[in-house]
Formats: sequence, structure tokens, C-alpha cells
Amino acid sequence: MTGKTTAYAERLSALLRERGMAPARAEELVAELTAYAAEAGSPLEEEFGPAGELADQLTRREGAGAVDGPGDGPDTWVWTADALQEVELLARFGGQGWEAERLDRLGRFVCRRDRQTPLRWAYRRETTGGRHREQLTARLATEGWELFGTWGPFAYFKRPEAAVTGPAAQLSAPPAPPRRRVYFAPWILVTLAAAVAVAVATVLLAGSGAGLTDGASLAGALVGLTAGGLLGAWAWRSAARRHTG
Repeated sequence: MTGKTTAYAERLSALLRERGMAPARAEELVAELTAYAAEAGSPLEEEFGPAGELADQLTRREGAGAVDGPGDGPDTWVWTADALQEVELLARFGGQGWEAERLDRLGRFVCRRDRQTPLRWAYRRETTGGRHREQLTARLATEGWELFGTWGPFAYFKRPEAAVTGPAAQLSAPPAPPRRRVYFAPWILVTLAAAVAVAVATVLLAGSGAGLTDGASLAGALVGLTAGGLLGAWAWRSAARRHTG
């Protein structure tokens, strides 16, 4: 644990105790959050935001002065997916009781699930921005939808299933937290790897003069590479919009 991480963890622990949380529970939460941040490879502050704001969120969730005991706190989990899968995955994980609290700075879903009374959650993703996003958020709020994050052209909303189904939204035996944290389709990884390989080869050939003997040839290669990238991006966004909802 780095000095910066240690300082953040110590400050968070102190803030939780100041807000009335039992010391043992505060230490347990800090240890869990530190482990998640270490596994994700991100500094604590980058992963969870300022210590004061995080302490406020945790104490609101846990309840200041709550009785300390094993298994009382929520499960936490951070995951990410490509735009073609995330709507389906949000529905699946929401059905398992995972509430997405926010998107972090890397666009990952920061989720929690109450261990005592887990509830199902519903999600929707909309492609919108600017003033239209504000109008859409206000309209959906009347139906119980809450905006919990934005990423690029997408806005993400959540709603407890209890708002629709009542007591049936409570889970009696939720599955264990998923071990996997990254959900990217194999073809996306292959395409990215191929694009990087082509870009590197182009630069190397340009530097050595092999196969690209004049400026026109180099310009043609770069134009083709750019066009391919733009076409791929257009196809990705088109498919993503078809999966929005």
C-alpha cells in the first residue's frame, strides 16, 4: 500500500468513526474498499472520490451508530463492459440485487448489494445530451427513474423494482458476487489489437522506407487506416444505439 493510499484509508476510517460508525465496522469497510481499489489497479481517491464524500455515502447507507457484526454490511463490486453488452448485463445484475451507485472516472459501474435485504433493480440507458438530457431526466423522474451516471453520449438510469412489483422485488437467496469484472466481446479485443498492429507497422515501414517509398503511399496508408477506424467506430455506435433502452 502506497503512502498516498495509506493516508486516504486512515482519513476515511477516522471520518467514519467521527460520523458514529462502530470502529470495527469502519475498519472492515476501509479494508474492503482498499482491496477493491488494489484489484482494479486504481488509487483509492480516483476509484471512490474524496474521502469526505465517500464517508457521507457510507454512513448514510450503513446508518450511523449501527450495531457492528459479521455480514451486516453491503457487498461492493466494480465492473465494466463494452457498449453492446452493458444494457443486458445491467438487467442481469440488477435482477441479482446489485444497485449501481455511480460510474467512476473510468466509466466502470460501482455497485453495492445489501446482504440482509437485497432488492432487484431495473436499468435503462438513453443516448442523449445537453438540454435534452435534462428534460429526459425530469420526465423519467416522474416514473421513478434516477440518473446515476453519464458516459459519452449515454445516460444511465436506475429504478428499484419495488416501485413496480412491491414486495416481490426482494430476493430471498441472491447468488454470490461475480468474480469477473471485465466484459468485452472477443471480437472487440481482436479488432483493437489488429488496429494497433497496423498502426505500428505503418509507422515502422514509414521510418525504414520499406514498402512506402513516397509521401503519396504513406498518405494513402494513413487515409485507409483512418477510414477503417471511423467505419469501425460508426458500426460500434450504430450497434450500441440499437441496444440502448
